[in-house]
Amino acid sequence: MLQSPDTTLTPDHPPWGELLDLAEAMRDLADRATTIEGLPALDDLVKLAVERVPGARWASLTVLRTTTFRTDATTDPGATRADALQYELGFGPCVDAVLDDSVYVSDDVASDERWLAWGARVHAELGVRSVLSQRLRLRDDVGVIAGLNIYAHAPSAFDEHARAIGLVLATHGGLLMNAILASDRARNLERALVTNREIGVAIGVLMHEHRLTQVQAFDVLRAASQDSNRKLADIAMDVVETGTLSIRGWPAKRMARLTTPHASS
Repeated sequence: MLQSPDTTLTPDHPPWGELLDLAEAMRDLADRATTIEGLPALDDLVKLAVERVPGARWASLTVLRTTTFRTDATTDPGATRADALQYELGFGPCVDAVLDDSVYVSDDVASDERWLAWGARVHAELGVRSVLSQRLRLRDDVGVIAGLNIYAHAPSAFDEHARAIGLVLATHGGLLMNAILASDRARNLERALVTNREIGVAIGVLMHEHRLTQVQAFDVLRAASQDSNRKLADIAMDVVETGTLSIRGWPAKRMARLTTPHASS
C-alpha cells in the first residue's frame, strides 16, 4: 500500500509541504523576472530568505563583477554594512563563499577564527552573531558571480533545517538570477539594434540632404553629439524624426564646414 510522504519536521528533513511552497514562491519570482526589471525580483528574493529561513534577521545578495563586489539587494542597511565590511577587508563568509564556490556557516562570528577581524567588527557595530552564506549556481557565460547571505543576531541561529531551506533558496535563486541576466541581455541587445538602426537611418538622411559620404555624415552626428553634450543616439533620433539636423547654439558656419564635400578629407 502506498504511503504518504512523511511531513514530520526533523533537523535534517524539512517537511515536503514547506519545500514545495517555497519552490512555488521562487517560481513566481522567476516568472516575474522575465517581464520586469531584475532588481525588484532580487529584492523579493532576499525578503523571502528572511521570511522562510528560521532564525534569519537580515539577508542580502552579493554580486562580483570583474573584481568588484557589490550588494545588489538587501532587506536592511545592517546587512549592507555587514557585506561592505567584508568587501573592505577582502574576506568574510559572503566573500569567501563567492570566491570558493562554497557554503559557509558561522554560529558565532565574534569568535570564529576564520574571520576574526570581520567578526569582531560586525558583532560590535551591528550585533551580528550568526551567518549563512552560499554561492548561487550561475551560468559561466553571464559574467557575474553571486552569493546569498543571511544574518542573525542570535548565536547558532542556523540549524540543519534552516540550512536546508537556505539551500533551496540558493538553488532557485541561481535560476532566478540566470533568468534576470538573460532577460537583461536580450533587452540590451534589442536596445542596441534599435539604436544602430536609428543611427543608420540618420546617416542616410544626412547623406541625401547634404550629399555627404557615409563617413562625413557620421562625423556630423558625432560632432553634434559632442557640441550639444547629448548622446549620439538621441541626435540620430532627432534627425530621423525631423529630417534635418538642427542643434540650438550651433553656428551656421560650423554646420557648413562639416557638410562641405571635403570636410573629412
